[in-house]
Amino acid sequence: MEANAPAGSPSNTQRLEIVARTLRHEVGDLLQTVYSTVAILHERLGADQALERRLLQDLKGRAENCRNELDAVVDLVCPLRPSFAPTDLVELTNGLVANCARRFPSLKVQLESSGPVPLQADARRLAQAGSLLLLSACQAAQQQVTVRVARTGGEAEWVIQDDGYGANEEQLSWLAAPFTTTHHAQFGLGLALARRVAELHGGRLEAGNRKEGGFQVRMLLPISPPRAANGG
Repeated sequence: MEANAPAGSPSNTQRLEIVARTLRHEVGDLLQTVYSTVAILHERLGADQALERRLLQDLKGRAENCRNELDAVVDLVCPLRPSFAPTDLVELTNGLVANCARRFPSLKVQLESSGPVPLQADARRLAQAGSLLLLSACQAAQQQVTVRVARTGGEAEWVIQDDGYGANEEQLSWLAAPFTTTHHAQFGLGLALARRVAELHGGRLEAGNRKEGGFQVRMLLPISPPRAANGG
């Protein structure tokens, strides 16, 4: 029990979890209203109103970013209960890449893979982490973002890299200690969540600047998660 805390009162950790879940619920309702409003307005716009359509798409994209970041915060401060199921990492990644390609038409966002990479995974958690990592990569890139998916022995390799200017030590600090700084929060949330998701699957995460320039995140996941991770 924490010092000076009344018997039966929630701990600071429990309070943080309650606040995080409440915030996600309340803001989630607002974001749902944004999605609905965007859909209605989009249907009513004429074919010649290209600027208005772009603004609505940008609004929807920002709302999705907010939702992903809130989910990441909750998943970093609350206990995670993974749900493993057969997942094709290539298929999952293809959807993420297509979404980013639409949002960043000036960039070359491409997927490199030689075929399906099936594994037992929590697809929702992977998509959540991948979305944040790809968004950061696209925002940092100058011309190109490349995502590579491959199978190496008993592991699936998931690599996201950009041709930007790389990351500094403060940005990378989120890998070891999330929330120690409020700077680079979006970038840091992606890294911190990706690391937790990798460990949830019994895998690992490597991240750093590339010698040829830019930044790379490499996630290695076992094709079948360990029994402990799978609740066995």
